[in-house]
Amino acid sequence: MHPNLRRFLLLMATLLPLFTAACASIDPVTGRQVQNMYLIEDDVQMGRQVMADTVKTMREGGVPLNANRTRVKQVETIVKRIAAVSHLPELPYEVTVFETNIVNAAAAPGGQIMVFSGLYDAKKGLVADEDELAAVLAHEIAHVTCRHTTEEMTRQLPMQILLIGGAIYAEAKGNDDLALALGAGFLVYQGLILPKYSRTDEAEADAVGLLYMAKAGYDPRAAVRIWERAAERENDPGLFAMFSSHPSNKARRKALHDMLPKAMEEYRKATGRYPDGYQPTALAPP
Repeated sequence: MHPNLRRFLLLMATLLPLFTAACASIDPVTGRQVQNMYLIEDDVQMGRQVMADTVKTMREGGVPLNANRTRVKQVETIVKRIAAVSHLPELPYEVTVFETNIVNAAAAPGGQIMVFSGLYDAKKGLVADEDELAAVLAHEIAHVTCRHTTEEMTRQLPMQILLIGGAIYAEAKGNDDLALALGAGFLVYQGLILPKYSRTDEAEADAVGLLYMAKAGYDPRAAVRIWERAAERENDPGLFAMFSSHPSNKARRKALHDMLPKAMEEYRKATGRYPDGYQPTALAPP
């Protein structure tokens, strides 16, 4: 190894632990110490910028925004109820509904909620009633309160600095083989390591969102129905599942089903009763 490259790597090995220590913060949902270099205020500012960019892109593409006021009001009401029982109710939650056939919803940091009308399309959509829509929105709000976006951005930075910095050095020294190897290493890191974090985040958002919707008075069984419906449309990803940023629909359905008893108790505490047709000892197996 070239002496200068060795010095560079030693410098990075010294600085990265200091960077990690400086980024220590407390997860607002779990109370555990996590690495996040961003403040809540940064989340809010970042989310607003993401939403502004998304709105600009959609308008340029001719996509109507918030055209169905009845639907917008429904989504706003659901978000308000769920946000009120979340770990960060003080965030400035905002809703934008895009009239497009995209079957999805998303959340930017800080409480910017996006819903695409394809999500509830009668033929191709994923949700069929208000409880199911609440399940999706609770999941997205959980991403916001768990601060998944800025936590992942923090996780990525040290490895990006190390690999990209090494690649720049190698190219400057004319070592094409080393630059190629470092570049490949960065791609492997992005493709294998980061998706593991993302799958973990998705599972956490499923669990947290299930409790949020129950505490807000929405039937938690709706979350199981969504992923049961999604699983029916899902091809077996086989070995490629390791590259997926989301757990399989079947896995999500089973995990949510297993968490139903706890969620049902939260629903009962919030409403004073169990949902219609639910018996605490009569859960069907997943």
